[in-house]
Amino acid sequence: MFKKLNHFYDEHPYWGVLIAAAVGSVIGILIEYTVNDNFIGSAIYTVSFYSILMLLVGWRREKKRNSSKSRYF
Repeated sequence: MFKKLNHFYDEHPYWGVLIAAAVGSVIGILIEYTVNDNFIGSAIYTVSFYSILMLLVGWRREKKRNSSKSRYF
């Protein structure tokens, strides 16, 4: 199962980031709501910043991977 997830992340780095952000947000919201019975709306900025940062990392990794493939072929 772990190999399948790694393969999916290697093939679709953008979807991997978006899925991780969505699942993490849902889990964080549920934990916050069960512990404190409230919802912190300003936390969306943190998730947005993290998602944009990780999308840029994925874009750079994809760009580097494609440039190294084109060198040899």
